[in-house]
Amino acid sequence: MGATKTLDELNDVLGQFSQQIEQIRTQPDEVEKKFNQAAIAMSAAEGGSVFGIIGAAVGAAYGSMTEDDMTGYLQDHKEEIKKKIQELLEKLQNAVDGLKAPIAFLQTSEDWLKLKSKIGEAQNNEVVNGSLTGYWAGAAALKYTAARTLQDTAMDTAKSICDKLSDSLGAVSNSAWDFYSDIVNDIAGFLVDFAAALGKIATGVATPFGISDAIDLLAKIIKNAVDYSKKLASALLTEKRNINTIVSATENAKGFHDDRWPDSRSDAFNINNPNSTEWQAT
Repeated sequence: MGATKTLDELNDVLGQFSQQIEQIRTQPDEVEKKFNQAAIAMSAAEGGSVFGIIGAAVGAAYGSMTEDDMTGYLQDHKEEIKKKIQELLEKLQNAVDGLKAPIAFLQTSEDWLKLKSKIGEAQNNEVVNGSLTGYWAGAAALKYTAARTLQDTAMDTAKSICDKLSDSLGAVSNSAWDFYSDIVNDIAGFLVDFAAALGKIATGVATPFGISDAIDLLAKIIKNAVDYSKKLASALLTEKRNINTIVSATENAKGFHDDRWPDSRSDAFNINNPNSTEWQAT
């Protein structure tokens, strides 16, 4: 697995995607505005061609009054474009719904690394202060050493589990980062090109070309949004695989008999009745 993306990197790409979704949601209003401008421009051009300068002014006024009442070519295509924008938003809804999950995965991944560090501190303390070798011998010392070994084994296992959980959650987060990065790059290009298409529509002269461009751009991005769903399915498959890894790592872990932390005590001798067999200073 490659290096896990940082929280800042993840927040950045998710923030860009959120902003893009909000920008897409404003596009129907932009479409309405540009088509209204096209109606005014067309009316002005028609009036000007017949009555000259005065006719152009009259035509513009007429277009302004009737811009919300368009029929035929402009109205049909305006509604088609707005419907396609809505379709695009619907195709992207799964990606919108999944926005918070990568952050949670990455934060949890970091939490497991912090826990590993705490376990390491405890284990180092035990190594330095828990050894009685050279001071104590006999059966009791052996039983103490056995209990201590189980504790040490459990701590090694716990640190290993922390690593596996952190890596697995980080892999899920990375998969999500790849997924949203692809979307962000694609939508960024679409928004630039779509704005240019709307600009053509507003001119009146290039309106048919702008309409054609807008419809083609939406058809392409909608198709890509369907592909995003496939990539999301792949990301979810990565999530499932890593959840299986997590489950496997935590089941019957070495040093955890019956999935419990080993007892640090030994009841195999009576501390109140020491004898030279069980208790022997060295």
